[in-house]
Amino acid sequence: MKRQNRLIGEIIRRYRLKAGLSQMRLAELLGVTYQQIQKYESGKSSISVERLLQIADALSVPVTRFFPSEKEVISEWEEPYGELTTEEKRLVELFRKLGKTSRKALLELLEEINKK
Repeated sequence: MKRQNRLIGEIIRRYRLKAGLSQMRLAELLGVTYQQIQKYESGKSSISVERLLQIADALSVPVTRFFPSEKEVISEWEEPYGELTTEEKRLVELFRKLGKTSRKALLELLEEINKK
């Protein structure tokens, strides 16, 4: 059970960061202390269904996002590149706006730069 609590906590953390919320701000939205959010995210506290619904609402995601797939439970999924910086997030946003040809050209340019 603790393993599942930890996994759900990690998922909550991912979505909280993606939403640009601090633990303090999420705590304020839920009417709990930021320490309680820390306990949820670390898996030290179990989360009731009611609280999970509140968290989903505060983060504007479907509650089903907090239930890890079988693959995540087995592998304990991690971000492949760690936490993205603001610059990296902006690069991804801009890259996604490019057309296929521009994406290819940009990737080729970056690969050439990295060869040096």
